[in-house]
Amino acid sequence: MAKPKHSTYDIAVIGAGPAGLAAAKATAQRGLRTLVIEKNRIGVTGKTWLSFDEAIEAHGLSGVERGRFSSVVFSSYLGNVHRCTTKFLCPLDEKKALLALAEQARNAGATICDREAFFNYREENGGVTIVTEKSTYHARLAVDSMGSTSAILPSNGLSNTHLDMGCLSLFLTNASGYEEDTCLLYDSYFPGRDYFWIVPMGSRTVMAGIFFFSTLNHSNLDEKLAKLMSYIKARKLKGLVTERRMGNIPLGGQKHMAAFPFISFGDSANTALPSSGFSFSRCLHESRTLASFCAQFLDGKKAMRDYKTMMLAEKIPGIEVHLIISDMLSKFTDQMLNKGIGGMGVFGDEFIIDFLSGRDMSLQFCVKALKAILKTFTISEVRDLSLKQEYMKHLASIYNLLGAVPEAHLGKQIMQTLQYLQIHEKK
Repeated sequence: MAKPKHSTYDIAVIGAGPAGLAAAKATAQRGLRTLVIEKNRIGVTGKTWLSFDEAIEAHGLSGVERGRFSSVVFSSYLGNVHRCTTKFLCPLDEKKALLALAEQARNAGATICDREAFFNYREENGGVTIVTEKSTYHARLAVDSMGSTSAILPSNGLSNTHLDMGCLSLFLTNASGYEEDTCLLYDSYFPGRDYFWIVPMGSRTVMAGIFFFSTLNHSNLDEKLAKLMSYIKARKLKGLVTERRMGNIPLGGQKHMAAFPFISFGDSANTALPSSGFSFSRCLHESRTLASFCAQFLDGKKAMRDYKTMMLAEKIPGIEVHLIISDMLSKFTDQMLNKGIGGMGVFGDEFIIDFLSGRDMSLQFCVKALKAILKTFTISEVRDLSLKQEYMKHLASIYNLLGAVPEAHLGKQIMQTLQYLQIHEKK
């Protein structure tokens, strides 16, 4: 644990998972005096992350991978299989990844106080006073990176209601019965809406898991564990079970992002992508936008409401398509999932990677995604899913409109709209 250099900071980050450490690194690199408070020792986590090769390399974190996959497989109970052979995904050594990110944050100038639990806060002197079990600090702005169950949210009168993806996994050592260079990422092995994965972790260790689009809790834990054990037996996986990990990943839109003196980051703001098992990569990318906002806010150039605008600006319009697909996946029948996996080969690995990583949120991605949906499923099949907010009610019309974009002089329309907003904002 580092001894605090100051009692007053520009930014106080609560939580030192991927979100908190990425935020600390990025804000410190902007020259902001940054403090991180974490109740556990840095590197201690009950989570497992897969990440994308390009994200790890871009952020100078090479060496934290457990290995590389030569193929990623999607499999349906009814028979369709798609094998993505572009190398893009790797499992992380969680402890190494967090320690490396913490070192980068310290090198940038951040102070990290681990094994120091956050107790409460109060607004005063135009900022926030943070009270921990060991000390008291003052900051001009704070970042809540404590996850979707953060205590900060209800203290601000907020709630984090969302679609959950429940996850339960077992680690098997001295394992056999699996392909060492293949990640079975989405396996619909049994009928129904329980899905499975088999992720090689290196050194004859494999992670076998079950996931589903509802909350994992005490009422269904035994049932899901039994289902996972049945899957392991059916797949003829063998090994010594040494660890169990479980949790829930939020899949809803980012709703509650800022309420002074806190801005939310990572899962405390809800995850914006259905591929939120890749949150490590997402936090690295989004931390730069967070740091830009913090610097401008502290200079008086941005208001709290601008944080949400800045964060979502990089995701529009693609974010809506991701939320639509999240909702669809949560309600797929066996037949629809089989059709979906069967159609993956038509659109190629690059499109699949774009979707999983969220690296492309452009209008062009939306056109491709809607085209994929309409080519794979009938309108009646989509309608029968009863999607939230009637996302797909006018899907055919939306697709036709997007297809007409090149002829619609959209750039000119956008400029005219921006000019209109600027004029009326001044009023």
